[in-house]
Amino acid sequence: MATNLQMRALSGRLCSTSAGHNGKRIEIYDGTEFVAETLLPTVQGKYRVRAYRHSVDGWRTYTEPSCIMTGNPEGCEAVPLRVHDACFTSEVLGSLKCDCSGQLQLAMEYIQQHKPGIVIYLQQEGRGIGLANKIAAYALQEKGLDTVDANRALGLPDDCREYSSVSNILRDLGVKSVKLMTNNPRKIRVLERLGVKVLERLPCIVAPGALNVHYLATKRLRMSHLLEGEGSTVDDDQDKEELEGQFCHWNHDGESALSSFVEPDR
Repeated sequence: MATNLQMRALSGRLCSTSAGHNGKRIEIYDGTEFVAETLLPTVQGKYRVRAYRHSVDGWRTYTEPSCIMTGNPEGCEAVPLRVHDACFTSEVLGSLKCDCSGQLQLAMEYIQQHKPGIVIYLQQEGRGIGLANKIAAYALQEKGLDTVDANRALGLPDDCREYSSVSNILRDLGVKSVKLMTNNPRKIRVLERLGVKVLERLPCIVAPGALNVHYLATKRLRMSHLLEGEGSTVDDDQDKEELEGQFCHWNHDGESALSSFVEPDR
């Protein structure tokens, strides 16, 4: 028998098909519309992917959030959730300047092992400033500025991400409460203000490398990220094994330890 979520997905597909001809929009909640759902096989296993559109300006422009799921989260409490913002440079190009790609892979692994689980993927490159501005900020970082000062030198905010689509999507899925995979206290506060019930925080820490350790230190010291074990300064030539040893959530082989998410810390 089809679940309520599956019935809503079918209804959304049928409505979206007809909407393509008459211009009508089927909004699940204010500013967010459901588009379609599909099963996606990957190297890490199978996921359900739900596609949405989201607008904060009356549909003059919109983004396309996606929801990556394992299991059926409808009606569930304490659902593992990662709210992940796009990072073209690391996720597509393999950049070593940040930890974004590693965090995404860690979350995808975790929800395969702890079902039901959700990753909501948002098009908010560079903490919301966009890809072109992010590259401009990188150019300033080459001259010695950190990630915060580079944004400010360009007249850009430290962080301008917007998360109202997340609360709408969770309501659409029927999720009652979540365990949020994040190192960012701001993200917890914003989601709670939007009505998301966050039961606990699951640390999402990946091993540092010589090219991103100063970036991680900046996030901890200047953006209040909770990076357990991160030192305030680290020399680039510091022994990598010693550096990784500061991060208790990775094993001795440098592979992600799924148990890294089990220690709640609010």
